[in-house]
Amino acid sequence: TLCGVPLHNDKPFTVVEGWRIREIDAALVKEGWIKPGEYSKLAASPEQFKAPFDLPKDTLEGYLFPQTYMLSTDNFETKQFIQRQIDLLVSDFYIPYKGDIAKSKRSFPELIIMGSMLEREEPKQKNRPMVAGILWKRIDNNWKLGVDATSRYTLDEWNDRKAFLKKLRDPNDVYNTRLRSGLPPTAIGNPSSSSLKAALNPVDSPYWY
Repeated sequence: TLCGVPLHNDKPFTVVEGWRIREIDAALVKEGWIKPGEYSKLAASPEQFKAPFDLPKDTLEGYLFPQTYMLSTDNFETKQFIQRQIDLLVSDFYIPYKGDIAKSKRSFPELIIMGSMLEREEPKQKNRPMVAGILWKRIDNNWKLGVDATSRYTLDEWNDRKAFLKKLRDPNDVYNTRLRSGLPPTAIGNPSSSSLKAALNPVDSPYWY
């Protein structure tokens, strides 16, 4: 689906579900929209953006809605683009599910973080609500989450196996959910609507794994 009414000189740009800020930045650079680091720098300053909920203090990771956007070749502005992504999170998830979010025992930031883990941990949408149930159950019973995707978050290359195995053994890595309890400190990417809905509406099961 496309976001925005395309004008004759607009070009589509796809933010892939689960991408981190660094991947969005790299893709914008590759397509010639920005200079390297321009998007990442702005995404590290949430105070410059508006939302009907509190944005995190130091990163917009998780709040940059994945979608295909039509971008203007004449007057593309990185800041405006980031605001559009936040606005789409608001209109596609926050507003439609505002009542359920308010009733949930999870905070909105917790739902965003869980959604980002589900996006990376479970490729099949239909399985995500059950995986969400398992992960929330681990949280509620003081089990370590053990989601390996969190240890990949700070890697330059997501699939760098050698660096990943090193992270798995690093007790100082705050994203290591094998060795540390609770949710990681931030989202580990930008989740789709289906992952966010699964985080909000987990399915109970007898499983712990």
